Amino acid sequence: MTPLPDAIRVQAVTKRYAGPGGEVVALRDAQLSVAGGEFVCLIGASGCGKSTLLRIIAGFEAASEGRVEVRERRVDGPGPDRGMVFQDYGLFPWLTVRRNIGFGPASRGKGRAEVAATTERFLQMIGLSAFADAYPHQLSGGMKQRVAIARVLANDARVVLMDEPFGALDAMTRERLQDELLALWASTGLTVVFVTHAIEEAIFLADRVVVMSPGPGQILRDVPIPLARPRDVSSPEFNALRRELSALLGSNHARVAR
Repeated sequence: MTPLPDAIRVQAVTKRYAGPGGEVVALRDAQLSVAGGEFVCLIGASGCGKSTLLRIIAGFEAASEGRVEVRERRVDGPGPDRGMVFQDYGLFPWLTVRRNIGFGPASRGKGRAEVAATTERFLQMIGLSAFADAYPHQLSGGMKQRVAIARVLANDARVVLMDEPFGALDAMTRERLQDELLALWASTGLTVVFVTHAIEEAIFLADRVVVMSPGPGQILRDVPIPLARPRDVSSPEFNALRRELSALLGSNHARVAR
């Protein structure tokens, strides 16, 4: 797959909050470009600004300084071109799986037949056609996360922002959804920015891993992952990258602790 021009450009983005003890700088001078069709993971310790950067790209928060562009248009609020997937799924508990997936297209005024066709396509894509009329409380965690991803895609999002989406799942479900996400990404050409605490998950999924440092959050290193897919987590090359990223995070934590 040949990457398209940059889908995301983060230019000198700083985010400040007012705290009880004075101003808090959550993110400082972040610079990041993500090509169309690229899969990028953000890793770093808690409080390093990963989720803040993701919310700014999504348009849920405004940068204090700097600029974010998605597909060459400045971000000044949420938009259907960007979809956000959260760890807690964010599904509407009063809607069925079918209606959760169809909510976005219906809200944008699509006709009933088009909404139904779109919903059915994504139900089949995520393998949940048999659960179309179930409610979120009747689903497993992995099923809920599949519905959350399908709902974003049904809304025509070309950029998908994922904030630790598999963090609350058991190891086997997490691994299965990682494989399913990669298959979906490869078949659709989506641009994905994925926040995780797990180094192994980042190496397994990403074209590049962006390492962030805490206090205030800054982009410390941008590490290409030159491994062919599917990736073998037990290979020497995979584990060399794991050691490199662990050392980066560990040395940076030590500097902050001092």
